[in-house]
Formats: sequence, C-alpha cells, structure tokens
Amino acid sequence: MTEQTIGLAWGTVYQANLIETIEVAARHGFPTLQIPPDIYHECLAAGTDAKALRRRLADAGVSVRVVDGITGGLPGMPTEPVMFKGKAMLRFDIAACLEVAEALDAPIINVSHFGATTAQIEATAEAVASACRLAATRGVTVVLEFVPDSGNPSIGNAQAIVAACGERNCKIHLDTWHLTRSGGTVADIRALPPGSIGAFQLSDRIAPPPGTAYVPMTGRSLPGEGELPLGEIVAAALANSPDITIEVEVFSEELAAMTADGAAARTAQAVRAWRKQSL
Repeated sequence: MTEQTIGLAWGTVYQANLIETIEVAARHGFPTLQIPPDIYHECLAAGTDAKALRRRLADAGVSVRVVDGITGGLPGMPTEPVMFKGKAMLRFDIAACLEVAEALDAPIINVSHFGATTAQIEATAEAVASACRLAATRGVTVVLEFVPDSGNPSIGNAQAIVAACGERNCKIHLDTWHLTRSGGTVADIRALPPGSIGAFQLSDRIAPPPGTAYVPMTGRSLPGEGELPLGEIVAAALANSPDITIEVEVFSEELAAMTADGAAARTAQAVRAWRKQSL
C-alpha cells in the first residue's frame, strides 16, 4: 500500500467529541476526518464556536473532509432520529449540512438513506440534483453512500442515481463494508465511469456464520485484520478517482471499549501493518 492519505471517520472514535477527535487524529497521524453534524453542534452548545474549531483544526494540521451527512429531507428518508449506543442522532437536510461544511471548510457532504427501505431512482435523483445545485454554489461535492437494506442499496443503484442526477458535483461514497455486504466487487468499481468516486470509507470484514442477524454499525474489522481484498479495492478506487482521500471507519466492540486515544492508536497501528503487508 502506497502512502495514500488515510484519515479517520467518526465511527472509529465515536466516543470522542469533535475537539477530542481532532486531537487524537493529529496525535496518531490521521490528517483528514469524516464527521457527523451532531458533534459540531454539540461543540457549539458547549461554547466552542466555528472560528475556534477552525483554529484547532489548523493548529493540528487536520481537515474535515466529509460531513456525514444528509439523512433527512430526501425521498424515502425517515424523520425519526437514528439511535446509536443509546444516543439519538438527528437527521439533517442539505441546508443544515451545508452550514456545517461551510463552518469547517469541508468540501464534501455525504447522503445516506439509512433507515429507508424504498426510494425510486428518478425521484431520488431529482431531489439529489436540487441538493447538488445548492451545494455547488458553495463549491461543495455531494456523495451518495450506498447501504444494503436502505433506499440506496448498492453501488449500481448509487451510480444510477448519479447518472440520472446529471450534476457534476454528484459522486459515489464508497464504503468497503457496504460494498461487500451488498455483493459488490472490485469489478464493479472498475466498471464505473472515471471520476465517479468522491469519498471512501475503509474497513475490513470477516463474514459471519450463515443466518447471523445483522446489527448495523457493529462488527467491522480494522484494515488487514479481515478477509477483504482491500489492496485491490483501494487500487481500483484510486484508478477511478486519484484525488480522493480515504478515512477509516470501524465500528467494533473492541474499539468501543477503549478511550478515543486508545482506539485511534490501535487503528493507526493496524493501518501501518496493513500498508506494510500490502507493499
């Protein structure tokens, strides 16, 4: 694995607030972040304003790459909060996510149909196109995260929405976990039109025994500690879109039991080992 930029996504250190996330990312060599709007607003509520957060990011040499993201306001999306570890994560629309992106100089906003079971491609594409046009006025790209059992369940579905949307700042958010769970392959990545990928979330996976009930946002493995052909997946993604960054998103009980600093250190160690194995 070459020295491609690898940052940190919020799920890996979900126990941290935004300031702590910035600090542990800097301490352990992760220069980019993917964060949810919630932790930005929690900082505001605690008395830290956007200017102070930008200063902390600059001082740490860390940037927010992706606001993760739009989970409300588009066809098929529920309105009730997403419950995670006993915490209610509110659903944010394009306008609310743009506010966070502008405040933190983030160039990308993610769209996730998490919790939605159906969504027509045409209706979704029309709504996404409207969001993209608004985002374009701020120089922001909108990426679509496909998630099995959601309103956007596969890489093929995501590409169909991108194509129907027709906006230049609409791209795919590639997550290795969702790619594998949805039956996607390296060949599917290679088949995408050049420049289709706008963001990337990295984790590994060990297939569970047949019949195991799936629990969202659990069970992921650190890079190099599972069964996925991560080197091939990353190479295909970079061949498609060389300018993307990669952020590690590992929801696991092991990391959840650690402090945020411990989880970031463990993740950094795994990434270094994986890079060495992949050379």
